[in-house]
Amino acid sequence: MDNLEYLKKQTQILINLYNAKRYEEVILKGKVLIKKFPNQLLFYNATSLSLSATGKNEEALKILSRALSQQNNNIHVLNNLGLINANLNKNILAREYYTKALSYNENFIDALVNLANLNLKENKIEETKGCLDKAAEASKNPQSDIIIYSTLGQYYQHLGNFNEAINCFNTVNKLSPNNLIADKGISLIHKYKSKDDPHLRLMEEKLDTFKDNEILEHLYFALGKAYEDLKEYKKSFEFLSRGNQIADRKFNYNIDEQKVLFENIKRLFKDFDVSKKIDTKQKIIFILGMPRSGTTLVEQILSSHKKVYGAGELSFLEFAIKNKLLENNKFIYDKIDEISFEKLSSIQNDYIKGIKSFDHSEKIITDKAPLNFRWIGFIKMIFPHSKIIHCTRDPMDICFSNFKNSFSSKTVGFSYNLDKLGNYYNLYKDLMMFWMERLKNNIFELSYEELIKNQKETTKKLIDFCDLEWDENCLSPHKNKKIVSTASLAQVRSPVYKSSVKKWENYSEELKKLKILIN
Repeated sequence: MDNLEYLKKQTQILINLYNAKRYEEVILKGKVLIKKFPNQLLFYNATSLSLSATGKNEEALKILSRALSQQNNNIHVLNNLGLINANLNKNILAREYYTKALSYNENFIDALVNLANLNLKENKIEETKGCLDKAAEASKNPQSDIIIYSTLGQYYQHLGNFNEAINCFNTVNKLSPNNLIADKGISLIHKYKSKDDPHLRLMEEKLDTFKDNEILEHLYFALGKAYEDLKEYKKSFEFLSRGNQIADRKFNYNIDEQKVLFENIKRLFKDFDVSKKIDTKQKIIFILGMPRSGTTLVEQILSSHKKVYGAGELSFLEFAIKNKLLENNKFIYDKIDEISFEKLSSIQNDYIKGIKSFDHSEKIITDKAPLNFRWIGFIKMIFPHSKIIHCTRDPMDICFSNFKNSFSSKTVGFSYNLDKLGNYYNLYKDLMMFWMERLKNNIFELSYEELIKNQKETTKKLIDFCDLEWDENCLSPHKNKKIVSTASLAQVRSPVYKSSVKKWENYSEELKKLKILIN
């Protein structure tokens, strides 16, 4: 076999491995092929994307930097550099790479779609639509159309334009009947009223078509939601369980690691002196708690205020803390006093640098990343003028709402297994008791049930705590046109309602063990 034939064969093998998501094999083989064929940029791209898929983003960037030294105008390398920097929350750098790729080919669809997703992440509504319109105009094949209409569907979904979103997802289904993610997108915003619903029938037909468990995950969650709408709760739970089993295997979430992390946090802040802080004028409103505790609704309320900008779920704080203070999920320090002001200042600077990508002018930013409850001690140190809102809700409603929703982030991998979910909730409850003992006067606890019951009174207390003047718009959060990208995107577009309270009771038989675990 001559060298060219060998190259073609190895290229195809690598592509097949990548398409099969056998990332570890791609990495091993790709590194060998890069050494043998240093001018073949496809090997760099496949290897770096596989490294990123396995969480090794920094190593992925190093490989792509080597590729860029081979050819500094390669649009695929530039686009992948943008993608991986976006994964690392380096949004400004990601934008630069996408823009550079587009300077060489203004109709490069991958870069246009990725730039659209970045704009969506940063609440840049017009810019998002502009990128997607340009991509749609430039598209010349059905495969590109699938990507474009999927992203357009998410765009309309996040804006609350559900009719347009469903039209886009239906287009995806026509172009690619195998695209089950579109079905999940429809199910989130569609209300199923009959077993004869055309979309429900379509999903049930697909059950017999697919054998790939990983793909079926999306269909199972979608069917779970559909049957909940139809009040067929046993059937709903059956599908939800199937979807969760697949996701649990995929993420392989280690709850024991979290136990260690939470103990480390308590050890670190055991003798916490609240007076230790870095002076800054920067004020952030942190909305936190367990996922599905009402954080999205609270942000919608606050961002309805004329002086508040809702930035959504930001991961800048988590990234900075983990990169600078943790090794293998353990703190490299034993006591908070061991951490220098320089180190804390660098975390603060990383966060401030991150939020500069948002067009918030002089408004106060909200950060509603729920799991920031782990970092409350750091928040009080590096942003002493900030406000902390702790969202609470019935524990069973929280846990079941997590279980019935599919998340893309590994950080909430605990939600796919009822035992892990219950244990994580107990860890959260214990840590919040720890923070409240030390910082009670600095944390506003907002009950979801109380908000639903006494909306005006509770909202006024919330606004007062944030040192804001009253704004009547805060009573109509459903009219807020802000982009919503969480699982609550459908609920928050309706007036505040009570139907989500005690919803878990419809599944009381199936959730008996969970109830014992968290009570």
